[in-house]
Formats: sequence, structure tokens, C-alpha cells
Amino acid sequence: MKKSEIHSDDLYPHPSNSDLDVFDLKENSTIIVSTSYHKEITGSMAFSFIKNSLETLKDIGFIEIPGAFELPLTIKLIIEKYKPKQVLALGCIIKGDTKHDEYLASTVINGLRNLSLEYKIPIINGVLTTDNLQQAIDRAGKKYDKGRNFANASLAMHDIVRKIK
Repeated sequence: MKKSEIHSDDLYPHPSNSDLDVFDLKENSTIIVSTSYHKEITGSMAFSFIKNSLETLKDIGFIEIPGAFELPLTIKLIIEKYKPKQVLALGCIIKGDTKHDEYLASTVINGLRNLSLEYKIPIINGVLTTDNLQQAIDRAGKKYDKGRNFANASLAMHDIVRKIK
């Protein structure tokens, strides 16, 4: 699997390269599961999510996995072991010359939905599906700041679930 090396001032730093604390996985937290494939893209979204959530979500865990296909299995294992309040799944699938991106995105997103329903916890879908690298940079970075959007969705779902329970 080819690792990306993207250098852009339009992206936020990866959490491991910033002054944000990356917290350990533990019970009763929000856990970010992020892919290392297109690490600069997913790391930018993770950084923004953490930065925009820290005042409300005190326990945020972070783990990196190889690619988007591995998201559903990893999240299932994390839910069973750590029982988090919610999960943020971060990945980036960029269209190529074949339909591989369509099959991969559909499989991953359906897997995330199924886990959310099975375990009755919010799994925020942070898997970008773009036509090209520039779209991914724009969405993951400072232009459209999807990490902030995912933080807002996470906080809203946290409140909704709390009210219903």
C-alpha cells in the first residue's frame, strides 16, 4: 500500500506533530480511528476535530490503522473492548482509474452504519470520497474544515443520545 506524502499549508498538522495531546484509548471516551493512508488528509481532520471538541469532550482517544477497509473491523473491536460513547471514523478515498473507490467507499460506509445500529452508538462518518487530491485537501483542510463539521456533528449526537437515554 503506497503511503501518501502531501505537503500543503492548507492542511492542519497531524495530531502527533502538534501541541494537542493525543489521548490514550479508554472507556467512556470518544475514539478517533484514523487511516494512515493519506495520513496528511486524515490527520488534518483529526487535528481540527480535537481542537474543536476539547472544551466539551474531555476524553478523546486516537488510533491509526492502515486504510479505510480496516475501519469497520477496528471500530468493532474498539467498541467491544472500550465501550466508547462515540467513534469518529476518518479515511480518504480518492477516485482512480477504476471503480475500486466506489466499491471501497460503499463497503466501508455500510460497515460503519451497521456497527452504529448494532451497538447503538454514534459513529461519525469522516470518510472523504473525492475525485482528486485537491478536493481532499480542500475538504480536510482550512478551506472547508470537515474536522470542525465532524466535531459539531459529534457534539450534537452526544447531546441527542444523552437526552434519549
